[in-house]
Amino acid sequence: MKNTIKFVTCISMFLFLTSNAFSQSQNQGQQDCECSSTSLSRNIELDDSSDTEDIKIEVSDEVKKMFIGVNSIIESGYLTVEIYDPSGNKKGNFSVESQLKSSNKKKEQVCGQMQKQIDDPEKGTWRVKLIPKNAVGQIQIQTSQY
Repeated sequence: MKNTIKFVTCISMFLFLTSNAFSQSQNQGQQDCECSSTSLSRNIELDDSSDTEDIKIEVSDEVKKMFIGVNSIIESGYLTVEIYDPSGNKKGNFSVESQLKSSNKKKEQVCGQMQKQIDDPEKGTWRVKLIPKNAVGQIQIQTSQY
């Protein structure tokens, strides 16, 4: 129950920060234009996983700005998250690792976040690469395009 509360708290903070960044960027210099946006949220649970996964984000010609936010809570193991543009260039990364051995007396949760706003993103398939090593935890990936 405590883990769920902590995860919900981290997600709530992430969503609050995401919505503030999104609303501020929309209000800057675009008061007279017609704007539309799309948002997508993915929740991924890792259960002692070591399989690399690629999450694909399609970006079309109409997209003027893109936001990618990644929130992770790791209870054990190790996780690296990397963002790549369609040309294969790394645009950001972070790693989180649990350092305590899980037991009945000690439990640890490590929360890592990354937020990236890209103006005029390259068109094509962007990738969020998840590289876990015996990872137990949750990941949320939030994307917005406008």
